[in-house]
Amino acid sequence: MAEEEVMRVGRRVYVSNLAWRTSWQDLKDHFRTAGEVVYSNVIKDADGRSKGWGIVEFSQPEEAVEAISTLNGSELGGRNIMVREDREDRDVKQYNAENGIAPPPQAPRAPRAAAAAAAAPAEGAAAGAPAPEPVSSGLQIVVHGLPFAYTWQDLKDLFAEVGGIERADIVHGRDGRSRGYGTVRFGTLEEAAAAIEQFNNTELEGRTLSVKLDAYA
Repeated sequence: MAEEEVMRVGRRVYVSNLAWRTSWQDLKDHFRTAGEVVYSNVIKDADGRSKGWGIVEFSQPEEAVEAISTLNGSELGGRNIMVREDREDRDVKQYNAENGIAPPPQAPRAPRAAAAAAAAPAEGAAAGAPAPEPVSSGLQIVVHGLPFAYTWQDLKDLFAEVGGIERADIVHGRDGRSRGYGTVRFGTLEEAAAAIEQFNNTELEGRTLSVKLDAYA
């Protein structure tokens, strides 16, 4: 990797999907395989509970690169953690400022005209004809109102009593953090229906869950 690429990563990495019991010492011990860890911290809420993510700082940028390369997806405390560059790293910001490097560009939004054209009926379709309705399998639900610290494993554990879960996912933003909702796919229609009946409008850690069928899966 070129020197500029290494420097832009900086010495800190962002680690998410941590198990609740993971401590700063566990984090430090796990990342020692990539280099000399000079700082590690698990972020906690006002009640002292882990938010499921943390920061690890190395002595050299090359060690941070090594951590991202070798430890992303590795298991810590029974979970597969996500490791990426810390985009708030002060070294990165300073280096970019000194060298005239702009922040990574955001993905461009589609122009309004293009979006309107995409929404227009296809050639040959009757003018004013309604768009086809999405078809749901009836097996997957969407869960809104989840605590932001929740991971896919927490979501799976929450609905495990209902029946056989094939997959659970948390939806993340571009910054890698939860957007507060996710999906759960069951093996049968009855299990998905039971999950909706049992959990919709219930309270979880001070938030009210909205549980509905996923219209697009």
